[in-house]
Amino acid sequence: MKLLLIGSTGKTGQFIRRFLEEKGVQVRRFVRSAEQVEPGSFLGDIRNRHDVFEAMAGVDGVICSLNTEGNGTLASGMDNVIAAMLELKISRLITIGTAGILQSELQPELLRYQSTENKRVNHEAAMEHEHVYRQLTKSSLDWTIVCPTRLVQEEQRGSYRVQKNVLPSGGSFISFADTAEFAVSEYLNSAYVRERVGICY
Repeated sequence: MKLLLIGSTGKTGQFIRRFLEEKGVQVRRFVRSAEQVEPGSFLGDIRNRHDVFEAMAGVDGVICSLNTEGNGTLASGMDNVIAAMLELKISRLITIGTAGILQSELQPELLRYQSTENKRVNHEAAMEHEHVYRQLTKSSLDWTIVCPTRLVQEEQRGSYRVQKNVLPSGGSFISFADTAEFAVSEYLNSAYVRERVGICY
């Protein structure tokens, strides 16, 4: 099994890489700066379709933990990822989203970031994640969007709550490490295919 990991240098991505390697999964890291290059990694720009297609050659699946940078990188990059996966007939994708794109518990017809549950003033990041979610629902990929609530730098607990489509009731935070552990577990076990999954303590 060989997997393309996008966003491997981020706070969640570093843990994803570690957990994959501990499980013996062969990882190709997609990196964007020369100082991040190691043996087996691919240097490229996620916004460049040619780079994405090249990076994906010969892999069995993809995990993406890209941050939103406020410049459309996540949305345009994931459009390229989806197109490449479809053309190369790679079906399994895990991506790290945000709890903002889960359904609201109080107003189920709305996403959390559009509802009274939302505490943020700036919605740009959630809107990019929603774009990715909408594009995935239109695709034939076997995707899962892991949707953490507030991410914190804390020791891995190894226990947390998950629920499809909504955030488990009363959840307010989750560590980068446990989010990563769940993403790797879901990649390997496929319990929530074509679902958004809320995760919190």
